[in-house]
Amino acid sequence: MLFFIRLWKSVTGFNFLSIALASVLVVLVGTVGIHLIERDNFPSLFDGFWWTMTTVTTVGYGDFYPETIPGRLLGIFLFLFGIGVIGVLIGKIVDGASAYKRMQREGKLMIKKKGHYIYIGWSKKVKRSIEEVLASEKNAFIVVVDDTKEHPFDHEQVAFVQGDPSDEATLIHANLLEAARVAVFSDPELESTLLADAKTLLIASAVEGLSKKENTNIHTVVEINNETHIPKFEHISIDDFILSNDSVSLLMAKAVMAPGTSNLFRQLLSKQYGTNIYEIQPDSIWKTYQDAQEELTKEGIVLLCINQDMNYLKERETSLRTEDRLYIIASDEAYEKISRSIVQYPFT
Repeated sequence: MLFFIRLWKSVTGFNFLSIALASVLVVLVGTVGIHLIERDNFPSLFDGFWWTMTTVTTVGYGDFYPETIPGRLLGIFLFLFGIGVIGVLIGKIVDGASAYKRMQREGKLMIKKKGHYIYIGWSKKVKRSIEEVLASEKNAFIVVVDDTKEHPFDHEQVAFVQGDPSDEATLIHANLLEAARVAVFSDPELESTLLADAKTLLIASAVEGLSKKENTNIHTVVEINNETHIPKFEHISIDDFILSNDSVSLLMAKAVMAPGTSNLFRQLLSKQYGTNIYEIQPDSIWKTYQDAQEELTKEGIVLLCINQDMNYLKERETSLRTEDRLYIIASDEAYEKISRSIVQYPFT
């Protein structure tokens, strides 16, 4: 709150409150005064308020006007003082709105959203990832954290925080503690994979350090360039690793060995093809892995894996647990239907 008070004062000046009070006083004097002076022409306070506002804003419809000398003197008062005061007030408000937009563009505003996604770093692949999230979740809100000078992605559901992402103050500015997930991208400007992963490690350590300090569990995803660097992240709780270079290499290898598989991977990774990967909990009536697979198939849903096991059919008689997570491939309609029908409570 103190930040916004200082912001407003720096934009509009320390006399904004006095200008606002003077404007209210002028409007009250005009409204009440003309009503008391000329009750016949201004039978209600609202009529007086309407005339006062059209006068001080120089609109002047002419549907109400004073006919007595005292009433016209009051009108002259509004001409001389009211128009000036209201004009200054409007100017201050416009300046404040312009300053807000400027600070929003420069990434200097505190994020108040909850359940948002934080993207740390900026590059073409970050932009592509954001576009996919926005296409998949209509109500998603994303905060980009980077040291670039201006907002890199002009979208009403994408905010920007400018600063060093390894700095705790910057992370607090992005409301990290109330974010749903945090994605840390590798810096594409660093040619050395060692330096790039070292920078990612520094940022991820800052994220996890703040979350542990405030006793908050934050789901963190990081992009790394070298798989051998994963053990270096063991001292912090990283939930998911994305291998930058290896992912492309493996996809190319699959496409070479099995032509046409690249289209399958695109369908898995992008909702633009009509389906998406979702996570659900098991229904209480599903006792085994096979039960889940059969019931989902009836709904036109593909069970991709259980937890992280894609070979779940080898253990089809294994009992499901309430903490298990099922990853499925489904359309929005099928996902919403199965989500509504699932009854979740502890197994006995």
